[in-house]
Order: sequence, then structure tokens, then C-alpha cells
Amino acid sequence: MKKKITIFGSTGSIGVSTLDIIKDHPDKYEVVGLSINNNYEKLLEQVRSYNPKVVSIQNERSYIKFKELNKSNDLKILNGNDSYGEILDNDTDIVVAAITGSAGLLPVVAAIERGITIALANKESLVCSGSLITSLAKKSGSLILPVDSEHNAIYQVLDLKNKSKISKLILTASGGPFLNKDINQLNNITPEQAIKHPNWSMGKKISVDSATMMNKGLELIEAHYLFDMPEDKIEIIVHPESIIHSCVEYTDGSILSQMGNPDMRTPISFALAYPSRISTSVDKLRLSSIEKLTFFEPDFEKFPCLELAYSSLKTKKSAPTILNASNEIAVDAFLNQKISYLSIPKIVEKTLNKASISDINSIKDVIEIDQESRKLAKELVDSGGF
Repeated sequence: MKKKITIFGSTGSIGVSTLDIIKDHPDKYEVVGLSINNNYEKLLEQVRSYNPKVVSIQNERSYIKFKELNKSNDLKILNGNDSYGEILDNDTDIVVAAITGSAGLLPVVAAIERGITIALANKESLVCSGSLITSLAKKSGSLILPVDSEHNAIYQVLDLKNKSKISKLILTASGGPFLNKDINQLNNITPEQAIKHPNWSMGKKISVDSATMMNKGLELIEAHYLFDMPEDKIEIIVHPESIIHSCVEYTDGSILSQMGNPDMRTPISFALAYPSRISTSVDKLRLSSIEKLTFFEPDFEKFPCLELAYSSLKTKKSAPTILNASNEIAVDAFLNQKISYLSIPKIVEKTLNKASISDINSIKDVIEIDQESRKLAKELVDSGGF
């Protein structure tokens, strides 16, 4: 039987790559639902190609334009945040959670509450909600399969039956576009420079996070909750070639890693096919063509976002939620040329210092803390007080 797929964030890079895999395996997958924010023109193309039963469009103007242009009478068209549950009322085996940022939290919660398998590309869900998400998944029976290349790599080589024999998890980082720049060369970095990742093709926000290495900090927090591993057993190593996507070190001295060309279709295909595997059109890695693989420790002075992430994870409670929310505001301000590149970690740090750290007992708490943190970060951006 075909697996029925719903994609939250179908017009983004992860959503497009997912549909590319599904296109190559029409005998294995059926697209049931697609959800977007505002790219209605791309959604129209996807509807024509994949014939879903239902779509959800968050932006009101895009919702109206899509309804005007849509030619399918059988398609159910939803609008607004409340549509996440309704889109999942259609039979779905796997939800691909690919909405960037904390906006992807509620769709993930809606899917987990229904016990649906999650192909999780939205790391912010775990960063913001941590044990709430994992506890909810355990209760509902929902399986969370990581799509982030680093966590997907760990998932592939992690021996959960012998978890006590794990020494540490090793998250690899490319180092982004500014790895070889001196810290004094970062004063006049432009958004165009920051989004040019040397290895991966990603959206603007995640590309900036890679440049500041906040992305790796968020992945550190995600790994902690996803694999129930203490922060002192998670190491970040810079690996510029992006060939080894992460490793697990065991107590006997063995280090197991997953390798491959940097292409998100590999981890996506693993999540879609789990526990089996399927073919992809990803270029195969030729070991004989690799001249060298290099590894070294990250420069915490040049990439202060990493230190902020480690500190937030040690603090726990609401600190990771504040970290993520303030970073989203700071990155958006940078992309819109309201602040400088080097101001991003300053805004995050000042927001963490100004905000009240509190316990998180519900998703409602997460949303309230997220909103308050955004307000504080916006005030800093507007006032220039950083």
C-alpha cells in the first residue's frame, strides 16, 4: 500500500525536495495534504502535479488568490492556523514538518496528538518545547524521525539497545561561509554574503543561522531532547567538507558515522522509507575522489551563538525558547538590513538577560514565552540598544 504524505511547508526547500522524491516513487507514496504560508503560485504547480485532497494556506491574501486561480473542484482549501488539525483529518501516514521556525510548532503538535509519524525538519519544535514534545509522542505512539542531516545521521548509526555504551554524540558543522574569515572581517557582512552557504542549498533564515553557527546550537538542543542525551555528551566539531554528517562514539573506542554528499534528499528519503530504504537521484559519494576530510573545534569567540546555545541548554526551562525566538527576530532584522551581522548574537544575549526564565508546563506556556521574547527582541532592534 502507498504511504499517505502530508507536507507542512511544501513550497520551501525541504518540501520541494520531498516532492521530488515522491515523484520518483509514485508506486510508494501518495500526497494527501500540502500546507504553505504565502507562495500560492508554487502551490498551484504542486496541486497540478500531485493532486492532493486538501491544502492549507496561512496568508489571507494568498488564500484568496489561490482560490481564484485553482481549477480543481475536488480540492479542499483551508485558511489560517486553526486548519492544521483539519488538514490532518484526512488519512495521513507521515507528516513532513518543514515549516521554518517556531511557526512550525503547532502543526507538529497537531500531528503528534494524532499518533502520526513525523519526518521532523523543524528543529525549533524540540528547541522550544523539549520534553513536552517527546512526552506527547511517547503517549500517542507517534514516531519522530529526524530529517536534519546531522540528527538523521545519528539516528542511522545509534544503537538504542546499548545506549549505556555511548560515550558521546558528535554533531558535525560545515562552519558556514565565514569559517575562514578573521573576526575583524565580519563587521560589514551583507545578507547576500550570509546566505551563500558553501555546501548546502537552504532557505535564507537557516543559511544565516549556519553563518552564525546558531543552527548548530539549535541542533545541539534538538539532539539533547531527541536522543535524551546530556549536553556534556554532545560535541560539536567543524568539518568543512560536509561529507560526514555526524557520528556516535561508543565506550569501546568505536566511532560510527554516516557519510554522503550534502543533499537533503538523502535524509528525507530515509525518513519516508523507514525502516526500509529507497533509491534517490542524489549523486553517489565516490570515496576515491575525496582528497581529505578535516575536523577541528569551533571558534566560540568568532561564533558566540554557539556559547549562547550551550548556556541555554544548561539553564533549560524557558531559556531555549527565548534563545530561538530572539534569534528569529534578530535574523529577520539582519535580512531586512535593520541591524548588522554582528548584532545578531548581541540581541539574543540581551534578550536572554532581560527575559524571565521560567518553567514550561504546557504548549500554552511555550507560545506565551515565545511571544514575550519576540517583543523584547523587537524592542532592542527598534531602539538600537545592543
